[in-house]
Formats: sequence, C-alpha cells, structure tokens
Amino acid sequence: MKFVPAEKLKAGMRLARPIFNKTGVLLYDRNTKLTRQGISSIRNFNLIGVYILEPAEPLPPLTEEDRAFERFQTMGVFALRDVLSELRQYGNEGPLVKLTDEIIRHYGLKPGKITFTQNLRSAEDNVYKHSLNTAILSAAIFSKLSNDPNSARRVVMSALLHDMGLLDVPLPILRKTTAELTEEDYEVIDKCRVNGHNLILEKCHLDSTVLKNIALLIRDIKERRDDFHTVSIVPDMQLETLKTAYLFDTLTAMKMGEEPKSDIEAYRFLHHPKNHVNAQTVKALTQAIKIVPVGCCVRFTNGDKGIVLTENEDDILRPFVLSFRDNKIYNLSDGRVFEKIQIEDVLKTMDNRHVMTDQYEKYREALKTGKAKTVSLES
Repeated sequence: MKFVPAEKLKAGMRLARPIFNKTGVLLYDRNTKLTRQGISSIRNFNLIGVYILEPAEPLPPLTEEDRAFERFQTMGVFALRDVLSELRQYGNEGPLVKLTDEIIRHYGLKPGKITFTQNLRSAEDNVYKHSLNTAILSAAIFSKLSNDPNSARRVVMSALLHDMGLLDVPLPILRKTTAELTEEDYEVIDKCRVNGHNLILEKCHLDSTVLKNIALLIRDIKERRDDFHTVSIVPDMQLETLKTAYLFDTLTAMKMGEEPKSDIEAYRFLHHPKNHVNAQTVKALTQAIKIVPVGCCVRFTNGDKGIVLTENEDDILRPFVLSFRDNKIYNLSDGRVFEKIQIEDVLKTMDNRHVMTDQYEKYREALKTGKAKTVSLES
C-alpha cells in the first residue's frame, strides 16, 4: 500500500482504503479500480491523494470498526467545517453541541477500546482533522477517568475549538514542515491561536471551563515548544486529558513531507517522565484505544518479527507474543524474557488479526487448564 498524490493517479490503480462523502455514503470501496471519471471525482473532492494497492498486493484486513472510524472521520471533518464557520460568523453554538454529542456517543460511551487511525493531512484541512481527532481521543480518554457527562462535553468542546485561530494563519506558513518553521512563523501562529480564543470569547456564550481549558492548552503548547512545563500540584483532569489527546494526535499525524511517529513511539514519548505528561491520562489512553492490539504484527528489538496474542492491561508493551522465527510463544511480562526480547514497533502492513485470534482463544483455554505452557527463552 502506498500514498499517491491526486495529480499522479492513473486509471487502473486499485484503492486500498474506502472513500466516503460528507454524509457518510460510500463512494468508492477498497479494491475499486480507478477510472478517469473516478480520478476526476477524487480531485473534485479536494483530496490531496489516496492510498493505492501495489499491483500484486492483496487487500489488507479491514474490520467493520475500522471502516466505521474512517466513515466517521470523513463526516466529522465536514461537520467541523460548518461548526467553525457558524461560530466565527454568527456565534451559533447549535452545530457545536450536536457534533460534541455525536463524538461522545460514538467514542465516549464505549466500555472497551476504540480503533484510532490517521489519514494524510494537507495544510488546508489540518486544523479540521487535528481538532476532530483530538476531540475523539479526548472523549475516549476522559471516559476512562470520569462518568460525568457535563465534564465530558466540556472536554470535547474544548478540543474541537482549541485551534480555531489557526484558520487565519497564512497558507505559506501552514505548508511548511515543522523543521522549516521560523521564530517569526511561530509568533504568527501563537498570535492567531490567541486571536481565535478571543473570538470565541466575543462571539459565544460557552461554559467558562471550556474557555479556561482552551486558554491553558494554548499556553501548554507554547511552553512545550520553549521546553518549559507548568506542572500542577493538583492536576485538572479535563486539561490533562486535552494535553494527552493533543500530543498523541500531533505526534502520529500524517503530513506531507514529515514522518509521523508510530503509535508505540508516541506512547513511549507520553509515558516518559521527562515529557511531563500526566500518568493517569496516559494510562487512560492505553485503555481507550488499540495501540498494541491482539493480532497485530510487531518487530522485536532483536530484529525478529512476531504477532501479539493477548493484550497486557498493566503494560501494553509486555503481552504474550508468537515469534515467527521459531514459532514459539513468549511472555514479555516475564522479566527474564523481557530483558532479551522487547517490542520495538508495530508492523501495520502485516496485520493478521483474522488469522490468529481464534487459534489463540484455544491456546488460552488450554493454558487455563494446564494443558499448555508458556514458552520462555530458556526452553
């Protein structure tokens, strides 16, 4: 699977991921061969490109949950455009409330973990995709910390609105990579963020906690860039949720010209004490989204590859795994094993959930009854 810019699409190429319209209607399914008319439609949708299958590549697995998430993201981006337009022009909060409730209904009320995936962003749609994803993550994370619906709405609203001011940043600045941004560029960005917050104050009558959350998140963004951290003695979990969601999406975002961090790399960044991210919200993140799910293929620090057989709720990087090299199962929660073999990263192009899940269920039952044993490195 590879990303192909819209201007380089050719008839006969096969889509690797589905394409939906603003109302969630499927326009082109996976494995669809592109025609000239289809390519023209993709360009008219203002997509900067799509994911294409290699000539002999089989379709990678896609669960219904994965498909539903992509559909919701597409609809959410279009909805957020309308939300921010209504707020900026008229101070109309109705669409904001509706979108907030939809996000919480889909991703803030689920007892288990949600699928979270990224799509490529352009300078033109980055504000919408980043704000929407931060809101989705915030809803999922906060649901593991609190069952207060009013607080959940404040968190999600804050996430949707925090970067509204970036819509006024000149496109030449937005099109720069992080490495290309100058101090002068950051001054423009910071000023636009503050102006966006002031516009919300002027136009809307939002809960004061939402306004405070946005102001403090903007401050945290600037402080982190300046390598300075304000650490509260008594953390505000709404704000800490927003920080964690903001950082995870920013680190894993797929932008032209920039290499995103993998979910595991982003988790390690958030988990490291030197980065001053609240431990409770980081733990809630691992309980809220699938970072190292059952069935995903992984690369180990010794160069071998394998597949995750079960999740470890205490430490997501120490599950049971099956090594492809020797076809043995290793328990990474065992300290002796973990010293010699660790997960380096997930290999998303080798997702075998559809192959291994049933087999592992049988193994786990045998393990409970003593008919099977965990293989260690010494055996």
